[in-house]
Amino acid sequence: MRKFGSRFLQWFLFAALIMLAGCAGNQQGYQKAFDSQNALAHNQYTFAQSPESIFKTVKQTFVQQGFTIESADMKSGIIKAVRDMQDKEEPEISYNIHASADISEVTGTEVNVSLAASQQTILHRATTTWWHLLWIIPIIPTGTEYQTLVIKEGNVTEPGFYTDFFNSLKIAVTKHDLAVKAAAAKAAEKVAAERAAAEQAAKAKAEADRVAAEQAAKARAEDEARAAAKKAEADRIMAEKSARAQGEAEARAAAEEGKTDKVAGARTDAGEPAAGERGHLPDNDQPDSR
Repeated sequence: MRKFGSRFLQWFLFAALIMLAGCAGNQQGYQKAFDSQNALAHNQYTFAQSPESIFKTVKQTFVQQGFTIESADMKSGIIKAVRDMQDKEEPEISYNIHASADISEVTGTEVNVSLAASQQTILHRATTTWWHLLWIIPIIPTGTEYQTLVIKEGNVTEPGFYTDFFNSLKIAVTKHDLAVKAAAAKAAEKVAAERAAAEQAAKAKAEADRVAAEQAAKARAEDEARAAAKKAEADRIMAEKSARAQGEAEARAAAEEGKTDKVAGARTDAGEPAAGERGHLPDNDQPDSR
């Protein structure tokens, strides 16, 4: 009987192995991975921004949605992020999500973003251990045992997952564009204000220079007028002194001449020849030389 049971068990295990091998041989669905029917839907979108701008915006979108950035390589355009998310309806269920984003430049003004993700559905179970009376009846709790089981895993294929991501990314891109435009407008306003201030300062300086030039010209004119007046006064005084000196000289000359005339008259009255008449005798009074 034992021999029969052992042989039956062997035959049963052998048949089970054959069935499992047959099932494994038929499970070749992975060969359809690149089939159009198995392709992801709504997992890519093209933006009209620079690669650098989209790369930063994708990272910000991941972080804002609660993902942790595992790696981000600007050169390759690959960003990898992970998130542990609790199920809102079942506290014992959580999801471990891995996402990869590829940012590729299509043209000089267009960038394509592609997203792929996988998930693990994890069951967190807590079991209380008890002290049993007579190894049968639980009486006193002695602790808690925690179990973590992966109950489902695989690629995320639902289009809604990717649609939500790109909707969030579009909003972030729009906010970024508005921020860039606002910054540009603010910078333009600053430049205009600086230009207006510079023009006003230049006008104020020109006006100040003009007033200073007028004041300097007026001061020079006043100085020149004062100098001319001083020179005219000096010339007048000099002319008066010269005229006075000339008058005095003429008076002295006249006085000397009058004095000479008086002396000459006195001598004439005394019978002496005048100074100009000495040594000159009339022709009939000249001595005979014979």
